[in-house]
Amino acid sequence: MAGAEKESGRTTGGRDTDDIRQRLDALEGKLDAARVRHAPPPEQPEGRGRAMGQALRLSTELVAGVVVGGFIGWVLDGAFGTKPFLMVAFLLLGAAAGILNVVRTAKRMQAEAPVPKDLKPVDGDDDD
Repeated sequence: MAGAEKESGRTTGGRDTDDIRQRLDALEGKLDAARVRHAPPPEQPEGRGRAMGQALRLSTELVAGVVVGGFIGWVLDGAFGTKPFLMVAFLLLGAAAGILNVVRTAKRMQAEAPVPKDLKPVDGDDDD
């Protein structure tokens, strides 16, 4: 019985084994090429720190605009006796100034950012 000795009972020739080995080697080469092509770029720790610093800078600029506007409004309300009106107005102005500063800084950061090498230029005639 073939199963008792853990043999298939099929006679194998050397030609079948060589053919399978060649096919496996070809497949392994294709897999290696695909892994290299689709491998993610190595992560750079200084890039992460730089991104975190930029995010903190943007959030600080937004908060600073609101705080400075609110403080100016509070001081002017105390000086002129117009309790909530100037503070609300300057809070809104401070928020607008903070958003404007964030947009300007983000545009500047984007202009200074290096362009990745693997990006292709975008054509203006996209019909999709």
